[in-house]
Amino acid sequence: MNSMKRLVFVFLIAAMVLCSSWNSSAQIIDGNKLVADMHEFEKAEKHDPAANYQQAYFFIGYVTGVYDSSDDFYFYPAHPTIEQICSIVAKYLKDNPDKWSGSADLIIIDALRKAFPKK
Repeated sequence: MNSMKRLVFVFLIAAMVLCSSWNSSAQIIDGNKLVADMHEFEKAEKHDPAANYQQAYFFIGYVTGVYDSSDDFYFYPAHPTIEQICSIVAKYLKDNPDKWSGSADLIIIDALRKAFPKK
């Protein structure tokens, strides 16, 4: 019976650690974070040695992840490249600073909807 109590105790501790790590890592990425990462993406595109490539890759990954997961919202005359998608979102961010406080995924979807309206 002692081993059973120990196993249950270990299981409960593991569950608590797992649940607490989910809560602490859960965060909403807003437009301000996306803009900061966009600046690094633009620096990397220009081969600027001061570019923070981790942030640039985060921008690329986040934008393409939202693009891939929401592609039913758009009409694509041809499949755009990753660079084109990121450039569309970057332009939208520059043209709409009033949107920066919003959720990054919704900003990306809005940018792509405007670039590729569904017919």
